[in-house]
Amino acid sequence: MKTTFTTTPDPQLLEDLVRRIVEVAHPQRIILFGSAAREEMGPNSDLDVLVIVPDGTSKKESTQKIYMNMLGFGFAKDIIVATMGDIVKHASNPYLVYKQALKEGKVLYNVA
Repeated sequence: MKTTFTTTPDPQLLEDLVRRIVEVAHPQRIILFGSAAREEMGPNSDLDVLVIVPDGTSKKESTQKIYMNMLGFGFAKDIIVATMGDIVKHASNPYLVYKQALKEGKVLYNVA
């Protein structure tokens, strides 16, 4: 039996992802990046997500809350939490994932 997969994540899956993150982390922005954003997902792909929170927010606590709220999500994900200050300071650093996420990513959520 041949298994099929899509090169892009299901929109309902992304809506659920955003809802779960917003419920507990109250981010300023959520960015999907990596193979899902490039529409190059394979059978072993995960969702790479950058969650930008306000300065002064505990990244560790936010990450823990997000992953706890993802229980039962049913899809592999790699979630990176950064403050807006982190992004401003390190956005052009080629050795950190922020540059890649900002360049190729798709904004899933943005507080205006």
